[in-house]
Amino acid sequence: MLALSVIHRKITTQHADVTLLAHPQHAELYGLLSGLPVISFGRKTWAEYRATLARVRKERFDRVFVLPPSFSSALFSFLTRIKKRRGIASDGRASLLSQALPRSLRDTSRHLTYEYAMVIETDFVPPEYWQGITLEKPEDHAGRVVFCPGSRYGAAKRWRGFPELAGLLYEREIVVLGDAGDAEEAEAVEAAAPDRVANLCGRTSLVDAARIISSAKAVVSNDSGLMHVAGFTGAPVVGIFGSTSPAWTKPLGSKVKIAHVKTGCSPCFKRTCRHRHIDCLSKISAESVAALVRQLVGERN
Repeated sequence: MLALSVIHRKITTQHADVTLLAHPQHAELYGLLSGLPVISFGRKTWAEYRATLARVRKERFDRVFVLPPSFSSALFSFLTRIKKRRGIASDGRASLLSQALPRSLRDTSRHLTYEYAMVIETDFVPPEYWQGITLEKPEDHAGRVVFCPGSRYGAAKRWRGFPELAGLLYEREIVVLGDAGDAEEAEAVEAAAPDRVANLCGRTSLVDAARIISSAKAVVSNDSGLMHVAGFTGAPVVGIFGSTSPAWTKPLGSKVKIAHVKTGCSPCFKRTCRHRHIDCLSKISAESVAALVRQLVGERN
């Protein structure tokens, strides 16, 4: 989502003709949000990998911007035979890139969109200037508060206060979104306010979830993909940060509030807490998050 905002700026300011290469699970969502052509990056098997490579070669692109910092992404760009391959020279991949940018460009003290802007060769604009996009509103669940309690990253990004928060927001209808792996958290929220909660975890596609999020009164989310969907669509969002840094990956848009408690060991960017206390999350109170939600709802009204 953060990269899509930078790509959008490159297209509008430079009239660039861009095609996205995306994970199959996200291809439809990226196409919906950007309106750009998308090549699905199949790579579960060697046959899928070769088919994706052949598809990219057939298009005869003149350049490829390699945003992920992994060795495998740079290797794929090299195998495409595209002459201009621009990315950060991390993970021992400098020889695979025709334009290898210094590793110092990855700086977690500034927003990630700055790094993307430098790689993509366009101007950097602070994330709060993003205006969002318009999506078709869903028939059901529009105008509610959306909870996104999951995060595939790990326990250090999963705030456990969503059930208590549901009780505090006693005047609001709530929708819980996520995948099947978030069922336990969603059921706890549902149990806290059974008459006001619609548990849709594992029951929506990413496209459907994006439409519900875009129409929300407010979104409360851990630092996750759905949080960034909310920011990209322009929905009011409370982003909850534990082991990661809002300075680096806060959501896009001006209607953003951050729930974050600075501790001596955060941000550590670890999936699990090496001290086994996760103070960076446990010290974020449900009352403080409820106050941020009410601020957003007031601004929205």
